[in-house]
Amino acid sequence: MRRRALEILLLAGFLVLAVLLHRSTASYPKFVQGSTAAYVRFLAISLGGLCVLDLLLSLRRRRLETGEGDAARPDARRFWALLALLGLYAAALGPFGFFPASAAFLPAAMYATGARRPLPVLLTTLGILAFVHLVFVRLLAVHLPMGTLY
Repeated sequence: MRRRALEILLLAGFLVLAVLLHRSTASYPKFVQGSTAAYVRFLAISLGGLCVLDLLLSLRRRRLETGEGDAARPDARRFWALLALLGLYAAALGPFGFFPASAAFLPAAMYATGARRPLPVLLTTLGILAFVHLVFVRLLAVHLPMGTLY
């Protein structure tokens, strides 16, 4: 099976899984409909939305591709840089905590993978951190690592 057909088949399978996951929340007990079921529905909608987006991008990429050559090969330096950044990020979580370590890791990872415009990098970093704060800290009351330096 070709890679593109396998990718589309896998995305379609995840999309079906997202629909089934969302439909399964109707059978949850009434007392968890506002909490657990809402979280599962959020995950199902997120999974389904990302599958549709990836499917559309895959189909668009198929139309834009003209041929594969050396330009299509991924750069190994970017992979190793990202792997090193992940190691540094994991090491920084203990002393600095989640938000400061993430605020440093996200722009560095974007730069290592090719993003060069500062405004989109800054806005993406702030958006991700705000989303994590709102969903996980405020809404779900998840305790994220605080760090030992402060």
